[in-house]
Amino acid sequence: MKKLLASTALIFAAGAAAAETGVTISGMGRFGLVYYSGNVAPTSDTRVDARLRFNIDATTETDSGVVFGGRIRMQWDDGATNAGLSAARLNVSYEGLRVEVGNANTAFDSAALLYNSEVGYVSSSAGNSRSSFYSFSTGALPLPDYMAIFASYSMNGFTGQVSYATPDQSGATVVNEETSIALSYETDMFAVSGAYVTDGAGIADNDVWFLGGAYKGLANTTIGLNYIEEGEDGVTPGVKLGTTIVAYAHYTMDAWTFKGYISNNDYVGNTTDTGFGIGADYDLGGATLAGGIQRDYAEETYVDFGVRFDF
Repeated sequence: MKKLLASTALIFAAGAAAAETGVTISGMGRFGLVYYSGNVAPTSDTRVDARLRFNIDATTETDSGVVFGGRIRMQWDDGATNAGLSAARLNVSYEGLRVEVGNANTAFDSAALLYNSEVGYVSSSAGNSRSSFYSFSTGALPLPDYMAIFASYSMNGFTGQVSYATPDQSGATVVNEETSIALSYETDMFAVSGAYVTDGAGIADNDVWFLGGAYKGLANTTIGLNYIEEGEDGVTPGVKLGTTIVAYAHYTMDAWTFKGYISNNDYVGNTTDTGFGIGADYDLGGATLAGGIQRDYAEETYVDFGVRFDF
């Protein structure tokens, strides 16, 4: 890791004089109602959901066009007594190349199409991966000495990503390191994506791989299919979370976008192997009114409805 950091610093050392510097704030907010039939007393089936997020980004650009920057996220969710700050992500980019360190993104979590089956106001899906893997953390890091490195390169519709994460780079504890890779290619007609992660979230033998494809050649319609070979559950060695297959479709008409999916997962602990969901988004021009209804592998019903906005 020391060699990689040193090499990265040398590559971008030229033209170190800052040409442009700035701090920007972006984010999102949402509020609405969420119902889940699987909640057990004293937890209520229905609750008011709310979230406010600020992404604080600082950037500076050198005379040669290299951009250095960093992000810290502030977020409040209903149920929390106060807003919390994330750990920092530092990044450097030049043309199609981007490198991140710290509380960085990871290749598997950033894989194109992985979350395309999501529906509803909160955006979720039974067709998402059930496995554990690292990602940019809005909350606390897994351990104080957690460190991730992420690199991506994009050119002419192709994107390649690779990441490495260790829960404790100090070496004080014996931990497993996560490594992941993702590749994708997109045109106006179709998109394909694949990703692989080994020892996801530091869990030994928690190896997950994903393949996805989407066709966009129909008028106002996208149809897609994802396949995920899930990893281990992290509780019982050798017990895997099954295989997840999900087919989904999006259809846009004026300000409306209608979404739906049907998924299958063959984990032995499921009540049923089939999940499904439908939802709709309505563009308010600056905000989105959205809702959805889903059934999960426990045969429980999830319903959400509310407003989302970005700034």
